[in-house]
Amino acid sequence: MTVQDAACPTDLTPIGGFFESHEPAAGAGASLTEAWAGRRAHAAFVNARSAFAALAAATPGSSVWLPAFLCRDLIQPAYARRVRFYPVREGFEPDLDGVAAEAASGDLVLVVAYFGEPVAAATWRTLARRPDLRVVEDCAQALEPGPNRGAAWRLFSPRKLLGVADGGLLVAMGDGVPPQPTGTPDAVSLWAAPNLRSADPQGRRNAEWHAASQAKEAAMAATREAMTQESALILARTALADLAGRRMANWRALDARLGAWSALGPAPAGPPLGYVLRLPADARERVLSGLHAQRIFAAVHWPEIAAPAGDFPREAAWTRELITLPCDHRYGTAEMARIADAFEALLR
Repeated sequence: MTVQDAACPTDLTPIGGFFESHEPAAGAGASLTEAWAGRRAHAAFVNARSAFAALAAATPGSSVWLPAFLCRDLIQPAYARRVRFYPVREGFEPDLDGVAAEAASGDLVLVVAYFGEPVAAATWRTLARRPDLRVVEDCAQALEPGPNRGAAWRLFSPRKLLGVADGGLLVAMGDGVPPQPTGTPDAVSLWAAPNLRSADPQGRRNAEWHAASQAKEAAMAATREAMTQESALILARTALADLAGRRMANWRALDARLGAWSALGPAPAGPPLGYVLRLPADARERVLSGLHAQRIFAAVHWPEIAAPAGDFPREAAWTRELITLPCDHRYGTAEMARIADAFEALLR
């Protein structure tokens, strides 16, 4: 989640925040649709929470196991009573010992590729002991999650990664038959904010497109609606390699200066969602506010976790300590230097 200040000064071009409409460029290699789904059976819902809710509805008697460190918006009332949480270790590695011991055959288990990093090999080794579970790999933050190591399903949320207005892609990694959407979304409403931002590259009407984005997010719900045709076309025309290469280059530029505060390892194993910092809670709030004041729209993952905070204090603490800096394909060396300069100045 990104907080954007509608009252920011307009002499600085915004960096980060939600994506403006993406313009596919000619690029070599597989498109996002080909890379994520290929020839596998898949379903394209309006958002990821809709796709996951439809999957959970397919087995109404099964428990739904979720990591405690997760956006609470994913959980829907239709299956909320069936949800059970498991802890996440330092380094954002799932602790699935309890799941392996307690889950019933046929239970749904979600594992997350946090910040674009592939799910750890140890996680797949644990899950391999329970082939009777239905494992969903949440790739909402992962542009390129790598080879499948045991998931029955993969779930993508492309609007987190590039300028599409919507989309929740549920991909069967085996012989599963994905539930399909049945409704048509309101494309005009969904595309209003990305189009407004595209028309304002200098960010002079920040308040207008920020308000449109906030209204859109507030209206997001789990439905049986399909992805808009506009989003599907962009995914089919956008080469993964071009987006991935620019993200990696920008990550390295930030890491050269900010590595001492990195919340992740020395180098990402996949194209990163952003550059993730970990700070003491009091410093985090000051730095985050300072970045937003300079129109660097760093994100927080997440302001609240899905699980009860009192039961999972480590995961709850991360909501007060982490900052995700933008390093996506929209930017280059100059923007990364501006981010690093601002961050270092705020820590003085």
